[in-house]
Amino acid sequence: MKGGYAKNEIQLLSHDHPTKTICQICAIDLTSKSVTDRQSHYEDHFAHAPEASGSSHHAPTASKATDNTNAAYSKPISKSRKPPSFGFIPTVPIEKQNIFWHPSLASEPPPNFSPGLIPVLKKALTKSHEKGLTQKAWLASEHSVHVNAEQWDRKWGCGYRNYLMVCAALMSQQLQPMYFPLLDTPTSPGIRNLQEVLEEAWRNGFDEEGAEQLDHNLLGTRKWIGTADLYVAFAYRGIPANLADFNDLRQGVEPLVQWIYNYFAVGESQPKGATVGEALRGARSVVVTDKPPIILQHDGHSRTVVGCERVKNGSINLLIFDPSRKVPENIRVAGLHHHNPGGANQTISTSSKVLHKMMHPVETIKSKKRKSTEPEPKHAAPKRKRPSNQGAKDENDVIVIDSDSEDDANPPSGPSKSERHDDPDFGTVLNAFRVSAKQLKKNKYQILYFPLSDPLTEQEKLRRRVVTSERIA
Repeated sequence: MKGGYAKNEIQLLSHDHPTKTICQICAIDLTSKSVTDRQSHYEDHFAHAPEASGSSHHAPTASKATDNTNAAYSKPISKSRKPPSFGFIPTVPIEKQNIFWHPSLASEPPPNFSPGLIPVLKKALTKSHEKGLTQKAWLASEHSVHVNAEQWDRKWGCGYRNYLMVCAALMSQQLQPMYFPLLDTPTSPGIRNLQEVLEEAWRNGFDEEGAEQLDHNLLGTRKWIGTADLYVAFAYRGIPANLADFNDLRQGVEPLVQWIYNYFAVGESQPKGATVGEALRGARSVVVTDKPPIILQHDGHSRTVVGCERVKNGSINLLIFDPSRKVPENIRVAGLHHHNPGGANQTISTSSKVLHKMMHPVETIKSKKRKSTEPEPKHAAPKRKRPSNQGAKDENDVIVIDSDSEDDANPPSGPSKSERHDDPDFGTVLNAFRVSAKQLKKNKYQILYFPLSDPLTEQEKLRRRVVTSERIA
């Protein structure tokens, strides 16, 4: 605002002192407080600040009709208000800001990365189905990973953590192997690296409006980012992603829930020429799809949706990885056992090492040359076996691939899964991730989803410099 401060703006005061640290908002002496306490003090100011009027991020404009569809498109609502983003990231080493892991790596996951949860959810949903509580459920790719925020980014890092969750899934899938190098080079995903990608995209003409709202300065700050910003980051790296807006849900969240249900459940039928096993997959009560997770944002927070469940009364629940919530330890341990059946003290299984090699596009291309020249259906599932519910079979039947390694014929020996750990109660598992329609109380939502289409050409990337989204409701 020119010429003064509006009544609902926070005014920064000038309190310079050679030996003291003074709060620039309330003038309290913060010298005796730790860096963390000072950060919390400032965050308290912004958390209780009145919402500024007219500060929506990417506010909707008049929609423009397309030639071949009745859907409307507009600039998306990424944030409904400008985020309280005072200050910079506290003294956290850059290496820690860029910690990243994905399931095809042969190393152990960091403490805040939890793989193997899709098989855990599948087992819990199957138990719920057997008890007549769940009619049917659909889950995202088995490579989906939960990533929770840490102490230093817990109040502003949700957008970044959702980005890492999606990258972990996209870099481990096989339908589009070129996604891996696009996301991994020149820098791999990370919080600080994502900030650098966005600033570089801005300098190259992407999302001028978003860049202006974030003052063209993101690197090293604690500024919130939303789904529109992630759209820019993915587009700049050549990864196709789309935005869907739900601007008016005052009559209920059914349009949102139905859209998510359609994303995971529609197209479940197998293509012509599917094998018997693939056909049977469609008849299962719990279906693990090959679809990437999606990011769901509302005012002040975003989460990663990894599936949906239809219960006995016909209503739909969402299954969500919330970066602000830590996975209960017993559930995380169960997921780790699914990811690495041999346990933390055993060498990573051959299947994991083979999968890691496959993620490199050169290895993938060589592998394809050794396979039959007969084309596969465009939307066929990748050649892997889905985990079953019978003992240790779902541990070693993760992927089917020709391999010259003798280790493939000799799976690692060891105690059975039931001997290594107790599976968590199915109700406990579902309560950790289930979100009902009644819990979705916000009026506006935005979804970022990934169609797994071919990487963007340079012309397609240029067309995405201006952020647009499809208006659903």
